[in-house]
Amino acid sequence: MKKKLKMNKKNMRLALSTIYRIRKEYIWVLITTAILNAVKPFIPIVLSAKILDELLGSKDTQVLGTLVALLVGSMFLIHIVSSYLNKKYSDESKLLVSHYYFELSKKTMRMKYDHIEKKETMDLIHEIEGTSNSYMAIWNIAEYMQKGLLAFIEIMIAGGLMITMLISNGSSDKHLDAFINSPIAFALLGLVLLVGLYLYSFLQGKLGETAANDMKDHVIANRIFGYLFFYMSSNYEHGKDIRLYNAQDLLHEKMKRFVQGNYKECDEEFVKPNIKHYSLLSIVNVAMLMAVYVFIVMKAYVGAITVGAIFVQVNAIMRLYGSFGSFLTQYNMLKASLEHFKHSVNYFDLPETKNEGQKDIEDVGHYIFEFKDVSFKYPSSEDWVLKKINLTIETNERLSVVGMNGAGKTTMIKLLCRLYEPSEGIITLNGVNIKDYDYTSYINLFSVVFQDFQLFSFDMDKNVMTGEIGDEKLLKESLKDAGLKTLVEELNGHINVPIGKNFDENGRDFSGGERQKLAIARALYRNTPIVVLDEPTAALDPIAEFEIYNKFNNLIKEKTAIFISHRLSSCRFSKNIAVFHKGQIVQLGNHDTLMENESGKYHELWTAQAKHYVFE
Repeated sequence: MKKKLKMNKKNMRLALSTIYRIRKEYIWVLITTAILNAVKPFIPIVLSAKILDELLGSKDTQVLGTLVALLVGSMFLIHIVSSYLNKKYSDESKLLVSHYYFELSKKTMRMKYDHIEKKETMDLIHEIEGTSNSYMAIWNIAEYMQKGLLAFIEIMIAGGLMITMLISNGSSDKHLDAFINSPIAFALLGLVLLVGLYLYSFLQGKLGETAANDMKDHVIANRIFGYLFFYMSSNYEHGKDIRLYNAQDLLHEKMKRFVQGNYKECDEEFVKPNIKHYSLLSIVNVAMLMAVYVFIVMKAYVGAITVGAIFVQVNAIMRLYGSFGSFLTQYNMLKASLEHFKHSVNYFDLPETKNEGQKDIEDVGHYIFEFKDVSFKYPSSEDWVLKKINLTIETNERLSVVGMNGAGKTTMIKLLCRLYEPSEGIITLNGVNIKDYDYTSYINLFSVVFQDFQLFSFDMDKNVMTGEIGDEKLLKESLKDAGLKTLVEELNGHINVPIGKNFDENGRDFSGGERQKLAIARALYRNTPIVVLDEPTAALDPIAEFEIYNKFNNLIKEKTAIFISHRLSSCRFSKNIAVFHKGQIVQLGNHDTLMENESGKYHELWTAQAKHYVFE
């Protein structure tokens, strides 16, 4: 059974305040466009009726000329203003979309890193994406408000015109005249209209709720649709696996089941109920229209209203019913949209990275880091990723951190870089808790190349320099030192070539090895005192990995360097080696000392991997 939707007034206030905050110009355009579009159709109706009455009456040329001039002039003026406002509304709607996504992007980049990886955060992002595809995003909320306001104004104008005309009295003494202008006739008509409007409202509400619930349910369906029909089947990166493993039938079967299940659900929950509601709604419409038309005809017969008034009445009735149905539809759509707007509200309420520390980093030339009984577990997990880590990283030290996948090596680096905060214990820099340092100045100490490093679909030089001030000499040196000299020569020095073709069809598809070297060039260009390589070459064979690490070790000269790998190719040139196992440091020392302990984890790993290494 579908849950009955209620209007969430709090979310409406939040939606309006959000729209005003990100694009305040949109509000006044929304209101003025709704008012003008509501008034626009009634001006020619009223003026045409006046002209018709004058033609059938006294035929005063001066009056006719004035009425025609008013009609033509007002329509010309309204057309100009309306065209401008409708274009302005369209432009503002597009700007609202782009500004909202811009604010969403800024929020994501300001958010605390540990929240980005949470399942709850990912779910919120998926929900927000789903609302965009299901007509329940913030710009759809604004559209429903605009159309609802327009319909409400039309109802007020049409209702006023009907009341004004219906209360007009004739001059005859006939019995029919006496009855049609009596309170009894108005009471009977009012009763029919009240009952009809109640039934009309009820049935339109059912139709609107069915449509709104269908729209709400399609948030998940649209997500699945996008995955099956676009992400999987249309993404060339999946093409190799689909073909090599003959996965076409599997995908087709999933698509077929999705389409059939979605069609059946739509038929049961949307089509069949709507057929019944639309049939009943048609009966109610006919009954109300017959009552009003009979009343109008009788008023005209006794001379209580003019031919022009009949013209106005008929158009007012059509507008009233159309606007009433539109208002109820927009109302129900608005309720459903506001129900899902809570996902945006919750996302924007997520905590952001705060610059809690105030202490500046002193350029003293030495940076000693200490992990003191540091333990860590993710907020949504009960399992400890790190347990009682004690480790000192000296200035200019070469530290290798080794261990199997899942041992906690990368998590330790994320704690060091303040992407996460320890669940227990503290990390210090030169004896001061790293939380006490200014966040920006602290992270500027590090250049990190993670295993899952990301390059942007921007120009190659922008990827290396990122937000730094451009230093062309350092840029070229970094590219050369990272092993990209041949590539630069191949490009004839055009280092502003786009990476990939997302933004430019003339972009270049870089190989995996070239991308790894670009990530290393970015770290070299940053020129910070501490450099971390967190398995960025894990996809390479052990010998190739050793050669890159060895070259990188020579390039960074006197900087502090941390090399992370579950393989041991980086250990030969490291002063200290920290061996991680199941979230703990189980051994610490240099290569020779650790190899002496034949029962130790390091000896076990080295022996298992020794066949991959050849050292002269």
